[in-house]
Amino acid sequence: MDLYLIRHTRTQAAPGVCYGASDVPLAATHVEDCAAVARRLPEVQAVWSSPLARCRALAEAIALRSGVAPRFDARLAELDFGEWEGRRWDAIGRRQSDAWAEAVWRVAPPGGETYRALHARVGAALAQIRAGDVQCAALVAHAGPIRAALVHCLRWDEESFPETPLDYGGIALLRGSEGDWQLEFLNG
Repeated sequence: MDLYLIRHTRTQAAPGVCYGASDVPLAATHVEDCAAVARRLPEVQAVWSSPLARCRALAEAIALRSGVAPRFDARLAELDFGEWEGRRWDAIGRRQSDAWAEAVWRVAPPGGETYRALHARVGAALAQIRAGDVQCAALVAHAGPIRAALVHCLRWDEESFPETPLDYGGIALLRGSEGDWQLEFLNG
């Protein structure tokens, strides 16, 4: 199976704002941006996506180009930052944010979720995707869920999770099957 992992295109969120589970609008150029990303992909048999607007637009462009209906799955949404949603990172107390950053797998932002919870829900979505009879699929999501998918499929160490750089509109290709995935490229 070829599984294309695609990060949504740029948003209108101000730089430095925490907006994980928040539904922020896309940049004014999103129609052109989404079309450009869709053109870089081969025709796919299925498209799964986070239901947040910043992913929906790209998933719909990819699905339209391939002639399939997109499937929206809340398990592919970005990490919930709880009380930090919509706040500037520099307005969040350093003591709180540093404690979270040092243990993201075990510590959640107030009212939010841990990376472990994100990893578990993305893993459940991936199991369902792989159970289908599809040889080429696209998964449109956010940086967090894409990193979780990479950690899950490639059995990377948890510490790699927050470090993997992912471009807006960037594409990663996983090729293989359960237990034997290869990363063909990242940010292509």
